[in-house]
Amino acid sequence: MPMPKDNPNELRQPAETMFAEELAALAKAEKHPVPDGWRMSPRSVLTYICGGSCGKLAITPKYIGNRRLVEIAISTLVTDRALLLLGEPGTAKSWLSEHLAAAINGDSTRVVQGTAGTTEEQIRYTWNYAMLIARGPSEESLIKSPIYRAMEAGAIARFEEITRCASEVQDAL
Repeated sequence: MPMPKDNPNELRQPAETMFAEELAALAKAEKHPVPDGWRMSPRSVLTYICGGSCGKLAITPKYIGNRRLVEIAISTLVTDRALLLLGEPGTAKSWLSEHLAAAINGDSTRVVQGTAGTTEEQIRYTWNYAMLIARGPSEESLIKSPIYRAMEAGAIARFEEITRCASEVQDAL
């Protein structure tokens, strides 16, 4: 796995950076219909995740497992529905979701890490209270969550470990 060169504090780069060459090649060689808001067709997303080739470039598999599961995940994301990956720890749910977001939207960093302390504000928005007092409720006073920013962009947001969150937070989603 490529290691980051620019930031020694970063554990690893996001998928869209690590595999930029593969993503760019697949998008450039696209021959199939691309859904609105997507960077490439569902077929190219499948090739990116499960491996294959794009011209002379070998596309490395990112997920080694049930190909049908990846096909169903991609098919779900083509619709207006959310995708919930549920399974035992260590079965590549986060890894798969990161690569799906990287291939579909080019940004896998819109993510909320769920914990017992995650609040509703962290998944919606909160306020910069100094600005709120000085200027009143305004766009500048708003601190948008990754979910909010993804909804604005019509993009994918990832929510990790939703089952660790309180039921009120799950209901807010």
